[in-house]
Formats: sequence, C-alpha cells, structure tokens
Amino acid sequence: MENYGFVRVAAAIPNVVVADCMNNAEACLRLIFEAAEKETQIVCFPELAITAYSCGDLFNNNLLVKNAEKALSWLLKKTELLDIVVIVGLPVRGATSLFNGAVVFHRGKIKGITAKSFISNSRQFYQQRWFASASSSFISEISLCNQKVPFGENLQFKSGNLIFSIEIGEDLRAPIPSSSKHSLAGSKIIFNPSASSEQVTKNSYLRQLVSQQSARCVSGYLYVSSGFGESSTDQFFSGNGYIV
Repeated sequence: MENYGFVRVAAAIPNVVVADCMNNAEACLRLIFEAAEKETQIVCFPELAITAYSCGDLFNNNLLVKNAEKALSWLLKKTELLDIVVIVGLPVRGATSLFNGAVVFHRGKIKGITAKSFISNSRQFYQQRWFASASSSFISEISLCNQKVPFGENLQFKSGNLIFSIEIGEDLRAPIPSSSKHSLAGSKIIFNPSASSEQVTKNSYLRQLVSQQSARCVSGYLYVSSGFGESSTDQFFSGNGYIV
C-alpha cells in the first residue's frame, strides 16, 4: 500500500464491555480482519481498548491487568499471519508502576509500547489514581506476553518506508505535545488512541485541535476515541475517528 507514497490507515472503534478483556479483544480482532481485507497497513484502536477506558479503580486490581495481557497474547496469536500493523491500548505493568500504554504489534511480534505522559487529573478524570506518567519513568524495556520490548514516551516505529509515532489522549493537549517532538524526529504520521467523553461544542474543538496539530507537525494525524459500551456513569463516549 506504499506505492506512490500513499499509506492506508484505519481508526477502529470496537463495542466494548467494561473490564471484559476477552470480549474486547474479540471485538478488536473482528475489526482487524476487516481492516486487513481492505489492505489497510496500520489500524489503531482507542485508549485502553482491551480493558475499556472507564474501569475506574478496577485498574488497581492485578487480575484485570493480567487478563489484559492474556487477551493481548491471544490477539498476537490470532494475527500472526496478517500483514497489518496494530496499535491497541491496555494497562501495562512496569516494575512497581502501572502505565497507560499503546502496544504496537505486527505478525505476532510486539514492536514497542508507547506510554502516556500527560496524566489527566481534573474534573471527571482521575487517572493519577491508577497510572504513572511515562515522563517520570526510567524504564526503557518491558517484558510483556513473554517478549522483551522497547518502552517509553518517545518511540518511533517503521512500517515499510513509513516512520510513525504515537501520543495518547491528553498528550495532544499538553503545552508541548509529544507529537511535536515526534515530527521533529522524522515521524510522518501521528496516531492518537484516545478516550475523550463528549461535551457541548467539544467535537468542533477536537477537530480543530487535530487539524492544527497535523498542520503544525506537517504530518498525517489519526485520532480515534472510545465509543459504545464505555462507562456506567454519566459520561458519554461517542466514538470519534478523525484522519487528517
């Protein structure tokens, strides 16, 4: 799909069940197969898609984190024969801290894990209760699904001749977004797995934010946010997918 310099990417939004990792992995797999049939080169899922974003204090439960890793292992086996790069979110344990991670894998092999740096902790967001910031971590490698893989906030990935990077959710809204650094380092597409709840006028704000950052970085930008099945609270997730 790189002929003439074009790359086919997809923003995939699965229907999830909060804390049901295998159900969510199966939902992701169906969309991976659909994307592969359409000759997509890279498919990106929302933030924490394996567990669902709105698990709340369940993220402090080791069983949920272990089940997320088992579901990822299952996904790796199921996609071993597919020539498609997958970006999927899940909680990742590193040493004594838990990170909000985006795992990149291809043909059953994990290529790396980008972790979230800007951890929301205002209004309806309480992520600092569960997750550590990647910017405060000295870890550069993590063992996941019996694979030792690169870990950090500034990783770059390569698919064919394409170099791409990831920033997660609120990282885009930081004073200096991670994507600005990624683009200076040579990334041509930025992927943002997010989980942004809806508010009045927020949709138009997000579109402007994504478009402006794409223009500022002189790069493609894919933003994908959580959708149906998220939250048992008064928050609402409508599943936005923007490719600029």
